[in-house]
Amino acid sequence: MRKLRWLLDLLVVAAAAGLAFGAWSLWGPAAQPLAIKGQVKAVQPLQLTAVGDSLTHGVGDDSNNGGYVGLIKNDLESTGNYSVTTSNFGVTGDTSSQIQKRVDKQPKLQAAVKKANIITVTVGGNDLMHVLQKHLLSLSDKDVATGSAQFQKRLSKLLKTFRQLNPTAPIYVFGIYNPFYVYFPKLTAMTTSVKTWNAGTQQTVNQFKQAYYVDIDSVLTKGTNTQATDKKTKASLAAAMSDDSNSNPLIFTEDHFHPNNAGYALMTSQLWQKMQQTKQTWE
Repeated sequence: MRKLRWLLDLLVVAAAAGLAFGAWSLWGPAAQPLAIKGQVKAVQPLQLTAVGDSLTHGVGDDSNNGGYVGLIKNDLESTGNYSVTTSNFGVTGDTSSQIQKRVDKQPKLQAAVKKANIITVTVGGNDLMHVLQKHLLSLSDKDVATGSAQFQKRLSKLLKTFRQLNPTAPIYVFGIYNPFYVYFPKLTAMTTSVKTWNAGTQQTVNQFKQAYYVDIDSVLTKGTNTQATDKKTKASLAAAMSDDSNSNPLIFTEDHFHPNNAGYALMTSQLWQKMQQTKQTWE
């Protein structure tokens, strides 16, 4: 009899415990994950789609790493926080009109823009060169202003197309630079043209949500801000920047026009700084 009562009491206790556990599971507070020191953060996948001219293609990069596109991928992945896939749609010699035509007609390019977390664009240098070639011996401020105004309309159309394909990804638009400054420092028309062009580009870019202008004129045109740590390198850079030299240490020596590896590194640094400032738009 005592054994039977003992079994009944045990069953009552077990049933009460089961009911209590069920109620706690349904209405009790949710379990919270433990914060463990040294816990590894999940790696975030990113798609970077680069569209543009030879600067996106990477002409002058003798490492064949895609110029700034390969370098910005390395910068992102070196943080340990991101896994980056890049799509490079840079074509040497393309003007804004030719880039627009490719965006309008190439499904692969359109698909890459649609799925991008980050979009980068190099455009405008070839448009300006066409203006300079057309008015080679009679270039005036009016010619440059007219050319810039026409380019801004084409740039605006291009950015609208990107926004139609991808409403949210930040768009980073590089300015242009003067590759001839070191060779012809007294040719003020070229310097003025680049500044006018960049000012217009900056105004156009600012009209679009989550679109950002990336300045490269200040770091490439005069060959400044080059990192030099040893005396020999400093001496060679000083010679390159002297009035009687014909060399920009950031420009590819085979064409004296495109950036070299050091030039692309500075382009990437400018892009990385802007991306860090606008991190909330792509992370």
